[in-house]
Amino acid sequence: MNRIQTIAGLRENPDVDVLVIGGGINGISVFRELALQGVDVLLAEKGDYCGGASAALSRMVHGGLRYLENGEFKLVRESLLERDRLLKNAPHYVAPLPTTVPIFDLFSGIANGAFRFLGLSRRPGRRGALVIKTGLAMYDFFTAARRIVPTHKFRSRAETLKVWPAINPAIRNSATYYDAWVSHPERLGTEMLRDTMNEKPSARALNYARISLGDAGLALNDGLSGEPVAVKPRLVVN
Repeated sequence: MNRIQTIAGLRENPDVDVLVIGGGINGISVFRELALQGVDVLLAEKGDYCGGASAALSRMVHGGLRYLENGEFKLVRESLLERDRLLKNAPHYVAPLPTTVPIFDLFSGIANGAFRFLGLSRRPGRRGALVIKTGLAMYDFFTAARRIVPTHKFRSRAETLKVWPAINPAIRNSATYYDAWVSHPERLGTEMLRDTMNEKPSARALNYARISLGDAGLALNDGLSGEPVAVKPRLVVN
Protein backbone atom coordinates (compact mmCIF):
# COMPACT_ATOMS: atom_id res chain seq x y z
CA MET A 1 0.00 0.00 0.00
CA ASN A 2 1.57 3.29 -1.11
CA ARG A 3 1.32 6.70 0.57
CA ILE A 4 -1.58 7.97 -1.52
CA GLN A 5 -3.58 4.80 -0.89
CA THR A 6 -2.84 4.92 2.84
CA ILE A 7 -4.00 8.52 3.26
CA ALA A 8 -7.06 7.96 1.05
CA GLY A 9 -7.97 4.91 3.14
CA LEU A 10 -7.74 6.92 6.36
CA ARG A 11 -9.98 9.63 4.91
CA GLU A 12 -12.56 7.00 4.04
CA ASN A 13 -12.26 5.17 7.37
CA PRO A 14 -10.17 6.76 10.18
CA ASP A 15 -10.67 3.80 12.55
CA VAL A 16 -7.56 1.76 13.33
CA ASP A 17 -6.87 -0.77 16.07
CA VAL A 18 -3.42 0.50 17.05
CA LEU A 19 -1.52 3.69 16.20
CA VAL A 20 2.23 3.45 16.74
CA ILE A 21 3.91 6.86 17.04
CA GLY A 22 7.61 6.80 16.20
CA GLY A 23 9.40 4.95 13.42
CA GLY A 24 12.65 4.06 15.14
CA ILE A 25 13.73 0.48 15.67
CA ASN A 26 11.38 0.07 18.64
CA GLY A 27 8.37 1.52 16.83
CA ILE A 28 9.08 -0.59 13.75
CA SER A 29 9.46 -3.70 15.92
CA VAL A 30 6.08 -3.07 17.59
CA PHE A 31 4.52 -2.39 14.18
CA ARG A 32 5.98 -5.63 12.80
CA GLU A 33 4.83 -7.80 15.70
CA LEU A 34 1.27 -6.45 15.57
CA ALA A 35 1.00 -6.58 11.78
CA LEU A 36 2.21 -10.19 11.60
CA GLN A 37 -0.42 -11.12 14.18
CA GLY A 38 -3.16 -9.66 11.98
CA VAL A 39 -3.75 -6.46 13.97
CA ASP A 40 -4.88 -3.39 12.02
CA VAL A 41 -1.90 -1.15 12.81
CA LEU A 42 -0.75 2.24 11.57
CA LEU A 43 2.80 3.53 12.08
CA ALA A 44 3.43 7.29 11.97
CA GLU A 45 6.93 8.80 11.94
CA LYS A 46 7.42 12.59 11.85
CA GLY A 47 10.72 12.38 9.93
CA ASP A 48 12.87 9.69 8.34
CA TYR A 49 12.47 6.15 9.57
CA CYS A 50 15.25 5.39 12.07
CA GLY A 51 16.45 8.96 11.67
CA GLY A 52 16.87 9.73 15.37
CA ALA A 53 18.33 7.62 18.16
CA SER A 54 18.20 4.46 16.02
CA ALA A 55 20.78 5.95 13.64
CA ALA A 56 23.00 7.40 16.39
CA LEU A 57 23.75 4.34 18.49
CA SER A 58 27.17 2.88 19.30
CA ARG A 59 26.56 0.24 16.58
CA MET A 60 27.64 -2.51 18.96
CA VAL A 61 25.54 -5.67 19.15
CA HIS A 62 26.75 -7.21 22.39
CA GLY A 63 25.66 -10.15 24.49
CA GLY A 64 25.84 -8.41 27.85
CA LEU A 65 29.23 -9.68 29.02
CA ARG A 66 29.39 -7.23 31.91
CA TYR A 67 26.10 -8.52 33.35
CA LEU A 68 27.77 -11.82 34.21
CA GLU A 69 29.48 -10.13 37.13
CA ASN A 70 26.07 -9.19 38.55
CA GLY A 71 24.74 -12.74 38.18
CA GLU A 72 22.21 -11.71 35.53
CA PHE A 73 22.60 -14.93 33.55
CA LYS A 74 19.11 -14.87 32.05
CA LEU A 75 19.75 -11.41 30.60
CA VAL A 76 23.09 -12.53 29.17
CA ARG A 77 21.52 -15.61 27.53
CA GLU A 78 18.76 -13.49 26.01
CA SER A 79 21.22 -10.87 24.75
CA LEU A 80 23.48 -13.51 23.23
CA LEU A 81 20.50 -15.15 21.51
CA GLU A 82 19.47 -11.81 19.98
CA ARG A 83 23.06 -11.10 18.93
CA ASP A 84 23.35 -14.48 17.21
CA ARG A 85 19.97 -14.09 15.51
CA LEU A 86 21.11 -10.78 14.03
CA LEU A 87 24.38 -12.34 12.87
CA LYS A 88 22.43 -15.16 11.19
CA ASN A 89 19.51 -13.18 9.76
CA ALA A 90 21.29 -9.99 8.68
CA PRO A 91 24.89 -10.85 7.72
CA HIS A 92 24.81 -8.01 5.17
CA TYR A 93 24.56 -5.51 8.06
CA VAL A 94 25.80 -7.36 11.17
CA ALA A 95 29.29 -8.85 11.47
CA PRO A 96 31.51 -10.30 14.22
CA LEU A 97 33.46 -7.71 16.21
CA PRO A 98 36.68 -8.75 17.99
CA THR A 99 37.38 -6.80 21.18
CA THR A 100 40.71 -7.02 23.01
CA VAL A 101 41.05 -6.39 26.74
CA PRO A 102 44.48 -5.48 28.17
CA ILE A 103 45.22 -7.19 31.50
CA PHE A 104 47.82 -5.89 33.93
CA ASP A 105 47.67 -8.29 36.88
CA LEU A 106 46.54 -11.74 37.95
CA PHE A 107 44.29 -11.63 41.00
CA SER A 108 42.62 -8.18 40.90
CA GLY A 109 38.84 -8.10 40.99
CA ILE A 110 38.20 -11.41 42.75
CA ALA A 111 36.83 -9.92 45.97
CA ASN A 112 35.08 -7.05 44.20
CA GLY A 113 33.59 -9.47 41.68
CA ALA A 114 32.23 -11.64 44.48
CA PHE A 115 30.63 -8.63 46.16
CA ARG A 116 29.06 -7.52 42.87
CA PHE A 117 27.79 -11.03 42.16
CA LEU A 118 26.09 -11.12 45.60
CA GLY A 119 24.61 -7.66 45.06
CA LEU A 120 26.62 -6.17 47.92
CA SER A 121 28.48 -3.64 45.78
CA ARG A 122 28.28 -1.85 42.45
CA ARG A 123 31.73 -0.28 42.71
CA PRO A 124 33.83 -0.70 39.56
CA GLY A 125 37.34 -2.03 39.83
CA ARG A 126 40.24 -3.42 37.86
CA ARG A 127 39.82 -7.04 36.78
CA GLY A 128 42.75 -9.39 36.70
CA ALA A 129 43.50 -12.35 34.47
CA LEU A 130 41.63 -14.93 36.61
CA VAL A 131 38.40 -12.91 36.69
CA ILE A 132 38.49 -12.09 32.97
CA LYS A 133 39.36 -15.67 31.98
CA THR A 134 36.46 -17.01 34.08
CA GLY A 135 34.01 -14.50 32.64
CA LEU A 136 34.98 -15.14 29.03
CA ALA A 137 34.83 -18.92 29.52
CA MET A 138 31.26 -18.55 30.83
CA TYR A 139 30.43 -16.23 27.93
CA ASP A 140 31.58 -18.88 25.45
CA PHE A 141 29.71 -21.62 27.35
CA PHE A 142 26.34 -19.88 26.88
CA THR A 143 26.68 -20.18 23.08
CA ALA A 144 28.32 -23.63 22.92
CA ALA A 145 25.27 -25.15 21.23
CA ARG A 146 25.31 -22.60 18.37
CA ARG A 147 28.85 -21.48 17.71
CA ILE A 148 28.52 -18.48 15.37
CA VAL A 149 31.52 -16.38 16.45
CA PRO A 150 34.96 -17.65 17.52
CA THR A 151 35.64 -18.40 21.17
CA HIS A 152 37.84 -16.04 23.16
CA LYS A 153 41.64 -16.10 22.87
CA PHE A 154 43.96 -15.50 25.82
CA ARG A 155 47.50 -14.26 25.09
CA SER A 156 50.65 -14.07 27.15
CA ARG A 157 52.63 -10.84 27.48
CA ALA A 158 55.05 -11.94 24.76
CA GLU A 159 52.25 -12.89 22.36
CA THR A 160 50.43 -9.63 23.04
CA LEU A 161 53.52 -7.48 22.39
CA LYS A 162 54.18 -9.42 19.20
CA VAL A 163 50.70 -8.62 17.88
CA TRP A 164 50.57 -5.04 19.24
CA PRO A 165 54.17 -3.84 19.76
CA ALA A 166 53.02 -0.30 20.69
CA ILE A 167 50.82 -1.43 23.60
CA ASN A 168 51.71 -0.56 27.20
CA PRO A 169 54.78 -2.73 27.97
CA ALA A 170 53.55 -3.23 31.57
CA ILE A 171 50.84 -5.55 30.25
CA ARG A 172 50.64 -9.09 31.66
CA ASN A 173 48.10 -10.69 29.31
CA SER A 174 45.44 -9.79 26.80
CA ALA A 175 42.13 -11.41 25.98
CA THR A 176 40.18 -11.14 22.74
CA TYR A 177 36.50 -12.04 22.61
CA TYR A 178 33.86 -11.62 19.93
CA ASP A 179 30.56 -9.81 19.90
CA ALA A 180 29.11 -8.07 16.84
CA TRP A 181 28.53 -4.68 15.25
CA VAL A 182 25.91 -3.31 12.86
CA SER A 183 27.15 -1.23 9.94
CA HIS A 184 23.87 0.48 8.93
CA PRO A 185 21.27 0.24 11.72
CA GLU A 186 18.84 2.55 9.93
CA ARG A 187 18.86 0.27 6.87
CA LEU A 188 18.20 -2.73 9.11
CA GLY A 189 15.13 -0.90 10.42
CA THR A 190 13.78 0.07 7.02
CA GLU A 191 14.39 -3.47 5.75
CA MET A 192 12.26 -4.81 8.61
CA LEU A 193 9.57 -2.31 7.66
CA ARG A 194 9.58 -3.30 3.98
CA ASP A 195 9.60 -6.99 4.86
CA THR A 196 6.55 -6.52 7.08
CA MET A 197 4.60 -4.62 4.45
CA ASN A 198 5.48 -7.19 1.80
CA GLU A 199 4.18 -9.98 4.02
CA LYS A 200 1.16 -8.00 5.26
CA PRO A 201 0.07 -5.60 2.47
CA SER A 202 -2.74 -4.28 4.67
CA ALA A 203 -0.25 -2.91 7.23
CA ARG A 204 0.14 0.86 6.94
CA ALA A 205 3.17 3.04 7.68
CA LEU A 206 3.86 6.70 6.91
CA ASN A 207 6.93 8.83 7.43
CA TYR A 208 6.80 12.64 7.43
CA ALA A 209 3.50 12.25 9.24
CA ARG A 210 3.14 14.08 12.54
CA ILE A 211 0.40 13.20 15.02
CA SER A 212 -1.35 16.08 16.78
CA LEU A 213 -4.17 16.34 19.30
CA GLY A 214 -7.04 18.71 18.59
CA ASP A 215 -10.60 19.32 19.74
CA ALA A 216 -11.90 16.63 17.38
CA GLY A 217 -9.33 14.03 18.51
CA LEU A 218 -6.15 12.83 16.89
CA ALA A 219 -5.04 14.04 13.49
CA LEU A 220 -2.29 12.81 11.19
CA ASN A 221 -0.63 15.79 9.49
CA ASP A 222 0.82 14.81 6.13
CA GLY A 223 4.20 16.51 5.87
CA LEU A 224 4.13 16.39 2.06
CA SER A 225 0.68 17.79 1.31
CA GLY A 226 0.29 19.70 4.57
CA GLU A 227 -3.24 18.38 5.00
CA PRO A 228 -4.51 16.79 8.24
CA VAL A 229 -6.31 13.45 8.30
CA ALA A 230 -8.42 12.29 11.24
CA VAL A 231 -7.25 9.12 12.98
CA LYS A 232 -9.33 7.15 15.50
CA PRO A 233 -7.19 4.42 17.11
CA ARG A 234 -8.43 2.11 19.83
CA LEU A 235 -4.94 2.11 21.32
CA VAL A 236 -1.91 4.39 20.95
CA VAL A 237 1.68 3.19 21.43
CA ASN A 238 3.93 6.23 21.75
